[in-house]
Amino acid sequence: MGYKVLLAQDVSESGKELLKENGCEVILAPREDPEVMKELIKDCDACFSKTFFFSEDILKEGKKLQVVSKHGVGVDNVVDVATATRLGLYVVRTPLANMDSVAEHTLGAILAMAKNMLPLEKAARKADFDAPLSFESHDIGGKTLGIIGLGNIGRTLAKKAHGGFDMEILGYDPFVKKEDLPDYITCVEDVDDIFRRADYVSLHLNASPENDNFVDKRRLELMKPGACLLNFSRGSNVNEADLYEALKNRVIAGAALDVFAQEPVRADNPLLSLDNVVLSPHCAALTVEAMDRMSYQGCQGIVEILKGEKPTWCMNYEEVRAMREKG
Repeated sequence: MGYKVLLAQDVSESGKELLKENGCEVILAPREDPEVMKELIKDCDACFSKTFFFSEDILKEGKKLQVVSKHGVGVDNVVDVATATRLGLYVVRTPLANMDSVAEHTLGAILAMAKNMLPLEKAARKADFDAPLSFESHDIGGKTLGIIGLGNIGRTLAKKAHGGFDMEILGYDPFVKKEDLPDYITCVEDVDDIFRRADYVSLHLNASPENDNFVDKRRLELMKPGACLLNFSRGSNVNEADLYEALKNRVIAGAALDVFAQEPVRADNPLLSLDNVVLSPHCAALTVEAMDRMSYQGCQGIVEILKGEKPTWCMNYEEVRAMREKG
């Protein structure tokens, strides 16, 4: 094919091999620097990124550029779709690559909170076998899991939680038709019902102005005192100050966070001081298997575009195709 593909960060071999098999030259950026990217992108037909943001200034330097590929699902930290569309660039992503990984991580966090695994693990290291008397551990079978956002990850979580752990599932997603969902998901019309009824509330939302501070003081106060919040989507979806107060004052029992308003999380973030929150560094999707799938599927989208084929997972295909056909 004779194309060049810029990698903002290195990716698993599965994707690079696919590019090479289709005649693409792979250009790996030596560092994540905007000026370096501007220079490298000038001669490239595609670019691929995990978390480096391709700004409009950088994209405009790519005179041959056709497609921006996201190594993952949420593209907001890699490219602005409206900007890419205006510039006539396709945006592809990998929506199926990490759904199992994130769903499993979410279930792991639910179990960690239900069983108080973190404080009890610390107690065991101190040979404190009286510690279990100070903690309530719970089964999750029969408990209600409320899932906000029934995309691929949300639906995969529902399947695993219901089928594997016998949890009751409530779901909310205004963009999904009830008839397209399995019967073990009970849909609610008012998202606040999930906060009122669920034992575990799990967020699987994209980053958007509408979803900023989606969980705030008002919604946290709707939750049951024994309920827990999980955020494995975007840090902007939760008001961290409100969550801190709710956890500190035991308005809710606990929380699990894989994402934060600022990443890396600041050392003085008060959430780090609490003993009723389970934290991970935005890694729910970063299993070996998921990284291989994201690499391959992200490069698959690039190859499809460069071959003139309709891409499997494109966010703006019809708009950009119409622009390009007009010349």
